[in-house]
Amino acid sequence: MKKFALIAGAILVSTTCWAHLPEGLVRPAVHFPSGHLPIIDSDLSDWDVVTDPYLITHEDLTETVTGLGTQRDAADLALRAYVGWSPETNKIYIMEDRWDDAVWVGDHSWENAKGSGCSGNARDFLEIQIDGDHSGGQFNSWRDESLTQEEKDILHGQQAQGYGLRPNGRYAWHKTYEHALPPFGDAAFTCTNDPGEPGNFYAEYMYTPWNDLRWTDVPNSVQHILTEGEIFGFNFTVLDSDTGGGYDGYWTLSGDTNSCHHADFLSDFFLSPVDPDIDWASQARPGTAVEEKTWGHIKATFAE
Repeated sequence: MKKFALIAGAILVSTTCWAHLPEGLVRPAVHFPSGHLPIIDSDLSDWDVVTDPYLITHEDLTETVTGLGTQRDAADLALRAYVGWSPETNKIYIMEDRWDDAVWVGDHSWENAKGSGCSGNARDFLEIQIDGDHSGGQFNSWRDESLTQEEKDILHGQQAQGYGLRPNGRYAWHKTYEHALPPFGDAAFTCTNDPGEPGNFYAEYMYTPWNDLRWTDVPNSVQHILTEGEIFGFNFTVLDSDTGGGYDGYWTLSGDTNSCHHADFLSDFFLSPVDPDIDWASQARPGTAVEEKTWGHIKATFAE
């Protein structure tokens, strides 16, 4: 990983003048080579080969609404996550492996549902924002009265996009969620608990980045072409609810609540080259996960 560290360091120096949040930090997105793409099925075993330099945990999150800030408690919420990409599919991939003392995510009515064991009140969901060309700018929640509602509708999600889960399944913060569905996007999740009980939440997400997304004509909108060495804007937020009614924590990766509607407040991610330190030949495929490797067993190391 030494070679990659040098590359990332050079990019960090050259981009500090226009970096997003946290300032001065560029995180790597792991490059999935051909034949080793993650399958969006909530079986996280195909991520096991990814190494620690790509790891994101709850220790990287900041609570920005209720006042907790960096007062993290792994006994309440423990997270392991990765962000990846593929030039073959032109997709951003996200893996979420979470333990929560009260899980309120998902719904059994999701058409062709891939999730299981999840509750019907989607409160503890992950919100995801992607700015493929790192252009910044507002993409949601305009208060400018000089804009008509029609103009706001056109701008909503046009140059950066937001995604998540809702009671009816996959979701996008726009007038349509066509681009959150195959072939443009997908998500899958699994829970190990009854509603509101302690348990694990496993999820995988896959999204296309867009430079000019028109919700009236998604197939003919302009995709951003992911290119090795580029920086893209990205954020995710864990909305943690202990009761299923509202949330008790708004845990952001960027550290700013405004990331939900303005791409200037996203984090910087680097589209890394294929990492020679990752043993892709040993990558597990779905259905071969080893139980003792699950996050439910290793989250205790954060709580101790």
